[in-house]
Amino acid sequence: MKKSTLGALIAGAIVGLGISYIAAVMVDFTGQPKFCGSCHTMKPMIESFHFSVHGGNNPHGFAVHHCTDCHLPHNSLIGYLVAKGISGTRDALAQFGILEMVDFKENFWEMKHYTYDSGCLSCHHGIKEPEHAIGLAENVKELHKKYYWDAKANGKDVSCVNCHNDYTMSHFAHPNLLETLSQEEK
Repeated sequence: MKKSTLGALIAGAIVGLGISYIAAVMVDFTGQPKFCGSCHTMKPMIESFHFSVHGGNNPHGFAVHHCTDCHLPHNSLIGYLVAKGISGTRDALAQFGILEMVDFKENFWEMKHYTYDSGCLSCHHGIKEPEHAIGLAENVKELHKKYYWDAKANGKDVSCVNCHNDYTMSHFAHPNLLETLSQEEK
């Protein structure tokens, strides 16, 4: 192999790694609550999130680090990046008035369309196979088997947020968000 070819390959690899690193940092940064909350329309969601179990209001102080942990699909890297690009572009265009702004209050109960089970299951591993889950109470295993996995197996449209939402479980992800959004309208 010629020195010039080897040099070009090495330079290409270095540039490729640099671009990949910058892209990874940007993907990480643009999924954080600090970034998402920089838009006025997302402030109520970010504020309520900090009072939730997933926002750190739990005995362990554990908090989800990215809005995208719940609000983007985690089935594949390509699917994640495509959904992130579409979602981010739509949100940016809405902020600039090019597209109509999402009415979060009106769409509150449509949460299964923007909260992904693959996100839930990427952290809550034991729920995937409740019969093998360590540390889950037997009644929790049975409930998930009965209401989630059996329903999915029978072709029913069910998702984690059918049961786990801020009206059935207080302080889950965005406590009192519907009330906050209603107050903002006044």
